[in-house]
Amino acid sequence: MEFEKVGRISSGDDAGKYVKIQELPDSPPSYLILLACDPEFVNGCGDYWVEDRPSLEGFFREGRWVVDWSGTASS
Repeated sequence: MEFEKVGRISSGDDAGKYVKIQELPDSPPSYLILLACDPEFVNGCGDYWVEDRPSLEGFFREGRWVVDWSGTASS
């Protein structure tokens, strides 16, 4: 799992969409999960919020997301 980097969901729910995780400055940190149909986050955008790192990991497990973080330009 990488932060502030765009990845493509290669399998699981939402396969083919793009994801970016932002760590929010809470204590402890919470996370904003941005989701879109394109790597520029212009079309079909949405977001999810989770309260902590275990919730973030659970969110990815629940969606069965496999994300390709390589070769994708950061936004």
